[in-house]
Amino acid sequence: MITESEEINGDQKLSLSRRWLYILSNFIRNSSFQKTYIRREQFFADRQERTSPLASPGRVLTEAYITRKLPELLPPGPIRVLDIGCGSGRTVHLLSSLGYRGEYVGLDVQNKFQFGEVEGFQKVFIQGDAHDFNPDGKPFDLILSISALEHIPNDARLIHRLPTMLSINGLELHFVPAGWALPTYLWHGYRQYTCARIVERFGTGQTVVTPLGGLFSFVLHFVMITLGEMILRIKTRERLPNFWSRMLNLSLHFDKYAPICATMHVVCRKRPHG
Repeated sequence: MITESEEINGDQKLSLSRRWLYILSNFIRNSSFQKTYIRREQFFADRQERTSPLASPGRVLTEAYITRKLPELLPPGPIRVLDIGCGSGRTVHLLSSLGYRGEYVGLDVQNKFQFGEVEGFQKVFIQGDAHDFNPDGKPFDLILSISALEHIPNDARLIHRLPTMLSINGLELHFVPAGWALPTYLWHGYRQYTCARIVERFGTGQTVVTPLGGLFSFVLHFVMITLGEMILRIKTRERLPNFWSRMLNLSLHFDKYAPICATMHVVCRKRPHG
């Protein structure tokens, strides 16, 4: 069986045999019955008005969590933000709309960054490997990653370094695929994050895990996106936008009655005391 040091990168073009090996090895690791003790919180939300009606359940819940929970964890005001795997840098717009101001540093191995002005923020983009990033001694109040850690080969080494980059009251917020993301995302990144893996990577002292989603959004994603779009190559959301929007809203509403099979975890870690 493949060890963590030999993880398969699902983002690369894989042969059929490597695809099955990816599924098998991650399924076995995600099926561990190891008992873990970590603080957990529940979160359910409907689609935000600003979120695209064609967004996946994971994207909807990610933006809803940032909108509703981040201001409770880190009151709006002047902050310095590091966004790991920032992509276009779209998250800075959401932060600005919530009343945050300051410096936004986007870090990514590819340059897809949009350099337009955003109210209240000075934007900086750094193209490079997160492992090599040097904050130059200037701490961050918020370190954020959205669907990024699973694409980083040695995530444990990076995660170990992150608390040293935080200000005294700083906060890390990471959105990662849960174990149930394997059948929905299939070949995506190197890994998924069960609670056992999160404990190994982040510890338990200042860490809180919040599952995003439930049975109904899991089934909707699997049928409409995984089978419909990834396997059958049918653009189901584009062909049936009104149907998708209605089903998305219904699935998010009923998830609270079946809070199982969450496809994403939010990992919130505060800077250790001392």
